[in-house]
Amino acid sequence: MVWELDPAERLDGVPSEDEWAWLTVVPGKPQVFGRDLHFREGWADFVDAFGEGVVGAVSGLALLTVKPDAVVGRRLRRTVDYLAGNGFVPVGAVRFGYTRHSAREVWRYDWDVYPVDRLRFSSLWYAANDVMLVVARDVRPTPGVPAAVRLGALKGVTDPALNQWHHLRTVLRPPNRVLNFVHVADEPADVVRELAIFLDRPELTRLLGTIRESADRTEQVHATIAELEADYPAHDLDVEAALDRMAPAIGAEAQGRLSELIASNSKIRWDEFTALVPQNAVDLWDVIVVASFVVPRERPV
Repeated sequence: MVWELDPAERLDGVPSEDEWAWLTVVPGKPQVFGRDLHFREGWADFVDAFGEGVVGAVSGLALLTVKPDAVVGRRLRRTVDYLAGNGFVPVGAVRFGYTRHSAREVWRYDWDVYPVDRLRFSSLWYAANDVMLVVARDVRPTPGVPAAVRLGALKGVTDPALNQWHHLRTVLRPPNRVLNFVHVADEPADVVRELAIFLDRPELTRLLGTIRESADRTEQVHATIAELEADYPAHDLDVEAALDRMAPAIGAEAQGRLSELIASNSKIRWDEFTALVPQNAVDLWDVIVVASFVVPRERPV
């Protein structure tokens, strides 16, 4: 059952109309996020931390989250260097792990168009290893442009063909449009919501206290990267090499089938893929890499 408020009533943990104008330019987003539990809790924590300066504070912050493939693919240092080279200074960083539920919450308003097979694949992929989020302060701001929006434009889009040389996703050289290494919160409103999804309140409160200090946390970021790389072995993310390594376990017939699918850019259902590839007999990241090429990534048009 959905309860409807009287129009004169206003939920707590919701920005004023003037504040919304700074948090998003997307039509309808205030109405959606105004009922979003994660956003409301996160906004209340931001207000507690920054008081009357909350809008200015969140407008000056960008949130970048690395994906599990960036950790094993060793793209973390390159990502941090890119931030520094484009005027973003880390002011906070946290190591954390995606879960099946947190991944779906972050992309609740995007993944609704995904086929179920992509959702099932994503459950394996996003939970494969810990990751890191970086909150960065924009030290080269463009007047009137929030930090999150400026970094989002620099990130580039999912389709590599549409990115230019200076985009982060071009610099990181992803193996395909699925394993694309990084996520950037779109707008200030998304920064608030996503931090409240990734972090429990004590963690978020600590992070906001760190952000308020506005100190350069690059050393902390590099220390976190070193921990992640020590905990998770590197992977080449090479689909042909992954298939070769899997061959003794899956057999020549399955290897040939998967090779044909990759060569023809054809797709199979997730359950069909897992029948070909016994996950307990092969390297997890070999499975993820091959699956990223052969599992449907979008709904058929």
